Amino acid sequence: MDMDSSGEQPPWQRLGHRFTLGLRARSEVEWLPSADAFGDPARRSRQLAEKAKLFDQRHGEVFAATPEGLTASREVLAMVMAHLQQHHRAAAPTPDPNLHPLEAAARLVPEDLLLLAPRARSDEADIHDWCLVAAALAFPAHWVLAEKMGRPLAGIHEPVPHYAAQLETPMDRFFTRMQVGPISHRWNWSVVTTDRLFTPHRTRRAPLKPGAGIDDIYLRMESQTLRKLPESGQVLFTIRTYVEPLGRWADVPGAMESLVEMLDRMTPQMRDYKGVELFEEALKAHVAAIR
Repeated sequence: MDMDSSGEQPPWQRLGHRFTLGLRARSEVEWLPSADAFGDPARRSRQLAEKAKLFDQRHGEVFAATPEGLTASREVLAMVMAHLQQHHRAAAPTPDPNLHPLEAAARLVPEDLLLLAPRARSDEADIHDWCLVAAALAFPAHWVLAEKMGRPLAGIHEPVPHYAAQLETPMDRFFTRMQVGPISHRWNWSVVTTDRLFTPHRTRRAPLKPGAGIDDIYLRMESQTLRKLPESGQVLFTIRTYVEPLGRWADVPGAMESLVEMLDRMTPQMRDYKGVELFEEALKAHVAAIR
C-alpha cells in the first residue's frame, strides 16, 4: 500500500481500527523497498545512522540472540544481501564479518529484524508456539526486548487487549502453516505524542504540553512482513517504522473527524493501551476549531 500522498485518504481510513491480522501478499521486489512510503528520500539514511548509533551505544537494549537463532540469522543476512544486490539501484554495502549475522543484516536496512522459532505444544499437535529467539530491534514501539526474548507470541502480546481472545489462535495457526516462499505484509498504525523511534517503555509516555497543537501529535506506521526461512524453518518478522506529524492530513476533508470517531469506538482497554488520553484533548480541540 502506497502511503505517499498527503492529499489522499489518510492511513487510518484505509486501514480501519479493527483488531485483525490484515495480511496481504507482497512480492520479493517489494520485500525491503528502497523507496519511502511517505516520500521522504532522506529518511532511510537518517534511520540507518540512528540504528548504527543505537547498536554502538545501547547494544544490550536493541539486540539479543540465542544459539538457536544463529542458523536462521545467517540465512537472513544472505537473503538481505541478495535482495539489496538484485532490487536496489545502489550497490549493497559490505556487512561487518565480526558482527552477529542478524545484527550485520539489520545495519544494512532500516527494517528491524526478528526471528521466531517453533515449539511443539502438548495440547495441539497441528499447531506450534512461536518463540522469539533473536532480534535486532532498534525502534521498539513500547516493548522492552529483554522482557520478550524466549517468549511465545502469546507472551509477547500479553499486554495487548483482546489478543488472547481474538488473535492468539489464528496467529499461531498462521505461523505454523506458513510455507517457504510467500511473503505476507500488513500495516499497523497508532497515534503517539513523540517522533522518537526508540520508545521501549510504555510507562514513560508523556502527555502533550498545554497548548500543544496538531503538529505535536504523530502517526506512527509500521510496515511489517512475515516469511518462513527455507533452511531453519524459523519465521522472519520485519518492521519498517515511519513517524509523520498528524498535521500532514489536517487539510484532508473529514480526516481528523474520522480519527476522533475511530478513537471513540475503541474499547476502554484499547484506548488505555493506545494512550488516547495523552493526545485526545488536543485532537478534539483541533476538530472543534475547524468546524
